[in-house]
Amino acid sequence: MNKVKLFITALLLLNMPVKAQDTETIKPEIKALYTTTETDLRDWMSYLTSPECRGRLTGDPGFFRAVNYTANLFKEWGLEPGGDNGTYFQNFPHPYTEVKEGGYFNLYVPVNKDWVAKDYPYPDHYMVGGTSDSGELKKLDLVYVGYGITAPELNYDDYKGIDVKGKIVVCERDVPYQGKDPKLQKSWTPYQYHNRKMTNAVEHGAAGMLYVTVTGNPNPGWNKDFIYACISDSVASDIFAGTGKNHLAVKADIDKTLKPNSFPINKKADIKAVTQYHPDGKGCNVIGILRGSDPTLAPQVIVAGGHIDHIGMMPVLMPGALDNASGTVIVMGAAKALAQSGYKPKRTLMFVLFGGEETGLVGSEYLASHPVVPNENIKALINIDCLGTGYGLGARIAPKHSTLFNYFEKANDTYVRRPFKALPGRDEIITRPRTDDANFFVKGVPTVSLFSFGATERTPYHHPGDVIELIHFDIVKDAVKLLSETMIEMGDAPEIEATAR
Repeated sequence: MNKVKLFITALLLLNMPVKAQDTETIKPEIKALYTTTETDLRDWMSYLTSPECRGRLTGDPGFFRAVNYTANLFKEWGLEPGGDNGTYFQNFPHPYTEVKEGGYFNLYVPVNKDWVAKDYPYPDHYMVGGTSDSGELKKLDLVYVGYGITAPELNYDDYKGIDVKGKIVVCERDVPYQGKDPKLQKSWTPYQYHNRKMTNAVEHGAAGMLYVTVTGNPNPGWNKDFIYACISDSVASDIFAGTGKNHLAVKADIDKTLKPNSFPINKKADIKAVTQYHPDGKGCNVIGILRGSDPTLAPQVIVAGGHIDHIGMMPVLMPGALDNASGTVIVMGAAKALAQSGYKPKRTLMFVLFGGEETGLVGSEYLASHPVVPNENIKALINIDCLGTGYGLGARIAPKHSTLFNYFEKANDTYVRRPFKALPGRDEIITRPRTDDANFFVKGVPTVSLFSFGATERTPYHHPGDVIELIHFDIVKDAVKLLSETMIEMGDAPEIEATAR
């Protein structure tokens, strides 16, 4: 059957009732196209983003409701468990912080001889820090400390000559170096991490921090008695008002000159955080396997993965529909399609829902370091993160592995027929990795990141507004088709090519 006939057959099957006795004659690659329905995808995402799952912060009871839900479906579909002791769960240690009701932030501005308080609405202008200790700071002095970095080997220190003891520091995210020199990028990268900035503030005696990035931040780095909140750029502008300096101009100058520009600010702030730290918390990955049927090829593995966790309750529900219930249901959709279509892959297919992505790629790092199949046997790892809006699909692959594009382009041209982009990915990890596939790429595994494009509106990031109503389920369903059919192509290919094309 040529491509045109195959495509017409698929369209007819997808748009007409199929009698039970007819399904036995349908080829698995065609049956896989309609095994997972849009209703399935909506139902799964509705549960994952529900109050019952509490935003799926790794370690939280809501996270475990989510992973138990998905593991039960893996079992129902007939996937083999790939986790610890014959279960679907690969467990790992995971301390976490629960943010509760009662936090607030006030800025105090001097007016004549008085201090006038200004409060800000949550969550658009401030959020309690996701790893803050519980406590309250009242009317403490503010000090701007640039990027909050002390790096003697780079001749850079934002704290040099400035007193922050018992005060609240105002700190930028990331690092000042914006250049492309790989050596310098590597040198600056360790200083990007939130926990390093906060530990540095603690070591200099600061009581708290206002972190200029108003997104939920559950990254690791809890420090006893250290209180912080995340603030928007507009709040930072208010903090700078009256100093004779412009916030964005000061930041741009630091970036340009790589010279600190720290100074005390004649303003004060209150920060209150109500949190509970769980040092003995646990997390897990969910792993299901469709075992290969060919004695020679079965040890080789194709992996589809996406992180199931989000940032939890901060303190209101953070649903995390796009980030990353979307990627989760796409992996689930492919797992159901391939497990229940009658497809018998020659290679082994593995489906992984990672925990701990939002807290620093913890789950993927754990699996890469404690593999359930040898990393050298993984012929490709396909990662899906935040794919749920727009009209086009794409794949991002390192140039040295770019022949993997062939499988995705063939699957799209034959079965999906969406606008498709093939974009180059990383050739090496230089700056801080931000997606789960990076932990496998550094171990030599060819990796692919699927994405969508063409969205006309932006979904709020790490925000209560990341809700299911913003998801385009037509693109999600087609992403399931693309992933499923690509895994079939890879699963049965005589040889997997992952070289430069």
